[in-house]
Amino acid sequence: MDLVLAAMPSLVWGIYALIMPVIGGTSRHQTFGVTIGCLLFALIAFPFVPHTYTPLTVLISFLSGIFWTIGNYGQICGFKEIGVSSTMPISTGEQLVGTSLVGVLFLGDWASTQAKVLGFLAIALFIVGVAFTSYVERGDGDERANNMITGLTVITISSLGFIAYVSVIQLFSINSFDAMLPQAVGMFVGGLVIGAREPGKFSKKTLVLMLPGILWAIGNLILMISNSRLGVAISFPMSQMGLIISTIGGMVFLHESKTRKEKISVCIGLVFVVVGIALVALTKTM
Repeated sequence: MDLVLAAMPSLVWGIYALIMPVIGGTSRHQTFGVTIGCLLFALIAFPFVPHTYTPLTVLISFLSGIFWTIGNYGQICGFKEIGVSSTMPISTGEQLVGTSLVGVLFLGDWASTQAKVLGFLAIALFIVGVAFTSYVERGDGDERANNMITGLTVITISSLGFIAYVSVIQLFSINSFDAMLPQAVGMFVGGLVIGAREPGKFSKKTLVLMLPGILWAIGNLILMISNSRLGVAISFPMSQMGLIISTIGGMVFLHESKTRKEKISVCIGLVFVVVGIALVALTKTM
């Protein structure tokens, strides 16, 4: 049952990425609705999870939530520019490169020589995976090539937001349960700012957009519980496998336009990223 629990975030987050384009709406509107859902879930879960607050914990967690909203907004923009099937492997690869480097430089990760070798090999695999995933066949695909450049730009900004979201909590050694509600407040404030000028942000569609936000928050809570039961070395790689669902699902269920060579390239890139995730997981055992 613990292993089933560890696999649940990947399933939930994979579905989250697939239903966002189906619901529709502008990137600002989607971000606003999702952050409301995250805050609502955090408020409901608050009485049932352990938490201890200090002014520093609340402040850093709040800032972490704002960084998450920046990352999420950029990722949603990426969905619209280049599709879910290209965005998710690129986004995941960039985030893992960034968080790994933060861990090595500031948190003392990969202390052993073996861990360093595996870790930097994983980073190389992530980079190669991103390169394969972002391949666009030339010719009549020049417009899509331009979309890919725009998509890579917004996804990279998004990844920086996600990296900051994870890293500031780690740098200040804040427990995930302690961070959950202040983070959600930060997410909501960030979503409110991003969606400030969005017409119709208080509408029926916003209620629908709250659902993927609640879905994401459920996955996040399950990951916290899984970390405490199985440890990061097992729960972390399993939680990242959602990119398989979202990448393949984007091509199969969302019918995202790609040539045969591009589909093959995306699948190859996905394999590199997944192997890189496995290597990062191994470093956590050393």
